[in-house]
Amino acid sequence: MWYGQEQLRLSGRKRRTVLSTLLLADGKPVSMNRLIDTVWGHRAPVTAAKQIRNATSDLRQIHPELAQRLTLVGDGYRLTVEGCRLDARTFSEHAARARALREVGRLAEALEEFRAALRLWRGPALAGLESPALRAQVAGLDELRLAVMEERVELELAQGNHKSAIGELAVWVAENPLRERLVAQLMLALYRSGAQARALTVYEQTRRTFADELGVSPGPELQELHHHILVSDLPSPVRIVPALRYNNLPADALHLTGRVQELFLLNEAVRNVRTSGGSRAAVPAVVAIDGMAGIGKTTLAVHAAHEFAPLYPDAQLFVDMGGRAVGDRPLDPNAALGALLSGLGVSPSGIPASLQERSATWRRLVADRSALILLDNVADTHQILPLLPGSPGCLTIVTSRNRLTDLMATFQLTLQEMSPAEGRELFCRIIGDKRPHQEREAVDTIVNVCGRLPLAIRLAAAKLRHRPSWSVSHLASRLTTGRQRLATLEAEDGGLTEVFRQSYEGLSPGQQRVFRLLGGLPGDHIETHNVAGLAGLSPAHADILLESLVDAHLLSTSEPGRYVIHELLHAYATQLAGDAGAAPPDLRRKAPMTDTLADHKVDPPRVSAARAS
Repeated sequence: MWYGQEQLRLSGRKRRTVLSTLLLADGKPVSMNRLIDTVWGHRAPVTAAKQIRNATSDLRQIHPELAQRLTLVGDGYRLTVEGCRLDARTFSEHAARARALREVGRLAEALEEFRAALRLWRGPALAGLESPALRAQVAGLDELRLAVMEERVELELAQGNHKSAIGELAVWVAENPLRERLVAQLMLALYRSGAQARALTVYEQTRRTFADELGVSPGPELQELHHHILVSDLPSPVRIVPALRYNNLPADALHLTGRVQELFLLNEAVRNVRTSGGSRAAVPAVVAIDGMAGIGKTTLAVHAAHEFAPLYPDAQLFVDMGGRAVGDRPLDPNAALGALLSGLGVSPSGIPASLQERSATWRRLVADRSALILLDNVADTHQILPLLPGSPGCLTIVTSRNRLTDLMATFQLTLQEMSPAEGRELFCRIIGDKRPHQEREAVDTIVNVCGRLPLAIRLAAAKLRHRPSWSVSHLASRLTTGRQRLATLEAEDGGLTEVFRQSYEGLSPGQQRVFRLLGGLPGDHIETHNVAGLAGLSPAHADILLESLVDAHLLSTSEPGRYVIHELLHAYATQLAGDAGAAPPDLRRKAPMTDTLADHKVDPPRVSAARAS
């Protein structure tokens, strides 16, 4: 008995017997005659009733909590157990939950519940307490323990954990040599582990025990198992794979505009991986989609995930790996694994604490299953390595604003801007009225001014849709006016400027300074030596920073040493440069006159989640 962290001392056989009897009654009243019979049997003294009352009084003195729960009822007593942890009741609750989880196919969780139930046992029930009157109840508890042990071992064997079960089974069979189910499980575990001779020896020992003690032979099921092992024709085990049906994917786009070629390539990549190993993929598929902010990575990835879902029917899970606002840190792997395990239905109490344990549990749960995992807004490769399934049959789709050059992906796709026709189609579809068809040239102007960036086109179209009095030409004129362009593409959640700011905030100080300087250069003709001169850097260091901006999809290369910046990003860089120039002199960032690598260190970007992609 424990109260908090304090173990309460229970001395005296009489008091322990009375307490055990009351606890086994599970809150029901126990008569005085029953208590006397339990303590003394047929040799009760004349003062038995008085001694029982003294024993209950002594129990009340152990702790005030026990005094409140132990009450006089009629000529007997009752011990209220509601609101406290009685190990026998907790054991039964764990076993009941395990069986319920097993019925719905959540085998890993069922195993954990069976193990939790068995961990409550430290030996036989009421060990050291001899009472013939309690013998039947003690035997019943021990039988429940054995039954739960057999059910747990059955799940272990069904999951292929044969070798790890042998030692424990051998002990249980030695203690219960007439329990045929345990014997069969030990024989099966030995045979599946390559110990055929030992499995046959176990059967022979059991046969002799049955003959010597009972004068009978083992049952037909055990005999049949012996025959199969003897001739080595035991059917291969079929591992139980629960029928998981977990899906937390975001809603698919009602109409995906364009991206026909990209979807074709994704389908080809997934099909090739699935067919490379015959009927089942030989390796886990990892598809990486990268591109600049607002290019539509998440939209494409979610659409592809919905298309691939029938190929991965066990689970389709989504985790946003980035923060939702500027300055938020990306989701750490431990929290991401918690989200994935929760997505599989694992209860909070069943999720381990450490990263290693969570990763191992996650990979065990998705082993031999066909699951699709979409990891959106990934910051870098190291963030997702503990999340990648280790067994074939799973597909992981990764999106990132950065090129994940360290990721061993089976297929990598860099999204580019929409074609003029796709941009026009997207714009007209969102407007939903006749205005775009009446001013086709103005539509083309808007699409071009938006740099054929899906998010920018969507924002421009949404602006026009909610302003029926505007013409397409009026919107086009606003978008072609310097700083008014980005202001026009704002929305309730910040719009394009907010999305660009998230990418900018993820840069190191050296990268941020070079990016701002790009606003003062022609966006379609940026050369390394020009940037080096403006920043006061050597060409080598300028090249390092410019190439890092390429990996962050804030620049693109036209040829070695020459770069191009998307016109909307160029407008944002120009705006940043103007804001920095307008700051008070003491707050302006001064360009370093010295050229040291430490001043321009390229840190791994801290990528936040883009609402757009």
